[in-house]
Amino acid sequence: MTSALNDALVSTWVTGWSRCRDYEVRHDGPVHASLRTGHQSTDGQDWEYVLANPDEDALTAASVEVQQHPGRLLTVVGTAPAIPEGVPLKRVSTGEKLMVVDMTGQDVEAPIVPEEFEAAIERNEPDWFLLTITSTDQHSAGAGAVAARGRVAAVDGYAVFDRIWTSPEFRRQGLGSLVMRYLASLALEHDVQEGLLVAGAEGQALYGHLGWTELADVTVFGALEDHTENPSHSDLS
Repeated sequence: MTSALNDALVSTWVTGWSRCRDYEVRHDGPVHASLRTGHQSTDGQDWEYVLANPDEDALTAASVEVQQHPGRLLTVVGTAPAIPEGVPLKRVSTGEKLMVVDMTGQDVEAPIVPEEFEAAIERNEPDWFLLTITSTDQHSAGAGAVAARGRVAAVDGYAVFDRIWTSPEFRRQGLGSLVMRYLASLALEHDVQEGLLVAGAEGQALYGHLGWTELADVTVFGALEDHTENPSHSDLS
């Protein structure tokens, strides 16, 4: 049986997601903050505040921070709330889902990689992996093309998957499933029981096919002055 949505689970996901992207992370009560790089706020502090089904006080405090510092983001995991009156924010991203899977049913052995591809593993501290799949000279594209990538971090008994990507030229060749199974085998080098990830609409079907279940909606809010379009927790940005 997989976990239910709660603050500790969201804290774990934020930690793993930030670790996979080399973002600084802070936890202050119900507010889990990640310092995103490449997303410019007015003060150079690109914080994203993540809350799980927040109460009114926590939601108001985080909303005010975002309103006062355009470029910062507020992400709510769970039922999308009404933003407090007098705090002008807008929804800038919807459609993502927090998903979960039981890792005890995953294969501890790395999958066999077809001869048209080869896998390279980069091990990073603390406890996260980067997997890159490239083509070999057996593939019609020739050798050395980056075909797919993915990352996974082990955090407090969870495997947090991120940046699962397949090049458009290599889609429909089973690489998405290959990356997920390979990353699962790497994560199982640690004592993990469940997997977590946030998926956009395109990825949800793939993960559902692999046994993942939807746990909660993920909704992102920004200041009215913020012109960022659809910030994503599942793409390469």
